[in-house]
Amino acid sequence: MNVIINPRSKIPFYQQLTQQLLFEIARGSLQNGDPLPSIRDLAAETNLNLHTVHKSYKELEKKGIIAIKPNSKAIVKKSAEAKEADLQQISIKVEQIMCEAYVLGISEQQLQKMFHENLRKYFIER
Repeated sequence: MNVIINPRSKIPFYQQLTQQLLFEIARGSLQNGDPLPSIRDLAAETNLNLHTVHKSYKELEKKGIIAIKPNSKAIVKKSAEAKEADLQQISIKVEQIMCEAYVLGISEQQLQKMFHENLRKYFIER
């Protein structure tokens, strides 16, 4: 797995790791049922603290994206179908992004361009 953490970013390390793992799942590098590296192995690979990796895994588990079994590795638990609660959460996040963009002075056209570029990355190019 090719996870790169930017130490100069203002984004917390656990959020960077969570996003990178989500990206690996979305692009198909990690499939449903695939094991993730142990917390210790991923911490060593990324030069992160064990607690940081654990926090990232717990975040993904809370979202239902991975399953963590006691005394075992975490596994990808990619859902075949979104639940209503998942759709509501995504809708809230999209609205939050739009509000933030508006407050920062990002135009509708700029936001649409960003949105379409990212849509293409996950849905059209696959």
